[in-house]
Amino acid sequence: MRRRSRADLLGVPYIVFGSGTARKLPDGFDPVKGKEQFIDFCRKLGDRIQNLKVTIVLEPLNTGETNLLNSVTEGIEYVDTIARPRIQLLADFYHMMKEDEGPDAIRKAGARIRHCHIAELEGRKAPGTKGEDLSGYFKALRDIGYTGGVSCECGWPKENIEDAWKKALATMRQQAGQEG
Repeated sequence: MRRRSRADLLGVPYIVFGSGTARKLPDGFDPVKGKEQFIDFCRKLGDRIQNLKVTIVLEPLNTGETNLLNSVTEGIEYVDTIARPRIQLLADFYHMMKEDEGPDAIRKAGARIRHCHIAELEGRKAPGTKGEDLSGYFKALRDIGYTGGVSCECGWPKENIEDAWKKALATMRQQAGQEG
C-alpha cells in the first residue's frame, strides 16, 4: 500500500498495468480460468486503492506480446466486469493498429479511457517519423470528450532528439486538429 500512497503524494494520476510477459498465460493454461484470475486480482487491487486518487489503467497489448487482454474492445468487458472505479482503461494506438482495431473502439470505451499511448505502427516510431495518419484515433478521442493525457511510447532517434520531440508534438497537434 505504501507505493500507491506515494503515488498519491506525488500527484501521480495513473499507473499503467501493461506488463505483457507478467500476465501472459502459460501454454495449455485454461484461458477462461486465466481471465477469471486476472479479473479477481484487479478487483482486489481496486478494493485496496479505492480511497486513493491514483487510478490503474489496463493496457491492452497486441497478441505478439501477450495472450490476455489484447484489444480496447476486450478491455471494455474487463473494466465493466471488474467494476471498480479506480480500475480503468488505456488506449494505445500502436497496439490497436497492430490488432486491426479501429477508432470506433475508443468511442465504445468512452469515459473508461483514462490515458493514451501514441506511436506509429511501422517500427513503433514517434508520430511524424513515417507519416502515418493517426487522425482517426485522435478524432475518436475528441468525440468522447477525452481531456486526459497522452504519451509517446515509441522509439526515438539517438541524434537530434529535440527535433524529433518537436516534430512528434507538431504532428500530434496537427492530426488532433489542434494546430497552433
